[in-house]
Amino acid sequence: MVQLCKQVLATAAVLAVVRAHPWGSFQLSSANPAWVVKRTLYDLHDISDQGRKDKLTQGHKNAVTVAAKALEKMGGANVGKIKQVFKNFVGDNQDGTGSEANGKTTIYNDDYFVPTEKQFPKVGDGKTPFCSLKTADGKTGAAYFKRNNNGAAMHFCDKVFERANLETLKADNCAKIGDQVSTEKLTKNFIGANVWHEFMHNPRIGREGVLMYVVDHVYDAYQCHQLAFNEKIEERQKTITNADTYVWFAVDIAFQEICGREFKEPVDEKKKAGDVDAPNSDPVADDPNDGKCDCGESGCTPDSRPCCANNSCKPFEDNGGLLKVTGPSRKRNKAM
Repeated sequence: MVQLCKQVLATAAVLAVVRAHPWGSFQLSSANPAWVVKRTLYDLHDISDQGRKDKLTQGHKNAVTVAAKALEKMGGANVGKIKQVFKNFVGDNQDGTGSEANGKTTIYNDDYFVPTEKQFPKVGDGKTPFCSLKTADGKTGAAYFKRNNNGAAMHFCDKVFERANLETLKADNCAKIGDQVSTEKLTKNFIGANVWHEFMHNPRIGREGVLMYVVDHVYDAYQCHQLAFNEKIEERQKTITNADTYVWFAVDIAFQEICGREFKEPVDEKKKAGDVDAPNSDPVADDPNDGKCDCGESGCTPDSRPCCANNSCKPFEDNGGLLKVTGPSRKRNKAM
């Protein structure tokens, strides 16, 4: 699993998550202990079921804990804007509740996103809510980030509430995880991974970090690995804007330390996974200004930090200089 981390950052001077920590040796202790200051959870006022509210609260805290571990290990490493993505989510300290930006996202009880065929090709019909849709091979979605009239919003499908929290996965020396990097045993069985993934689509977290939308190019550990090591540079460049890559990057680092061991590299579980390729958001379409400056009369709108009160702003860069890969591309074992 170590390498997944290494290439993610190397591919765009940045972030490839697979099996070798990208910044060399890590300090297991932090000069700035990241578990102290009070932060802001996402808004759960619309969730009426207390059991679900508790589950989502713990899922958010678990997501911050895992992301904080990755941020802590980066230290002073030169990882470009990737580090900013983690900071946007975790905040200056990692007490388990995350940055203030997280509190501006509302979690809704109702499945409010009804995808059209254009939004969800061959599946969406403009009538069926997201969580009830199935692909031809039976795949279903787990959650989505989708702005509504009130701003940044998310919904988690029923099956997410059956997934484990961090304490459950840590039990018995991480027995439930086994010794393989497994999508089914980790991210498909860990609510914190679902929460972290959806926040990557929030422009306040992902786009404000790398100045590009973070979308879904591929899912799961194996596909993220393949993307990071793809022979085509234009494919490798997608690593920096792939949501699941950030998830595996954080999960890699956190669980190696939490479980006290390294894991075998991922294998292709695509045929077995039930929701690997079900799209879960459309962040580009969610931006009402189509990437333009979001300044208003009183200053910035919630999704555009670069805006200024005088209606001027710094335009988002096409790549921020992050996607330059120097040197010849090296062939790698596709079976890794």
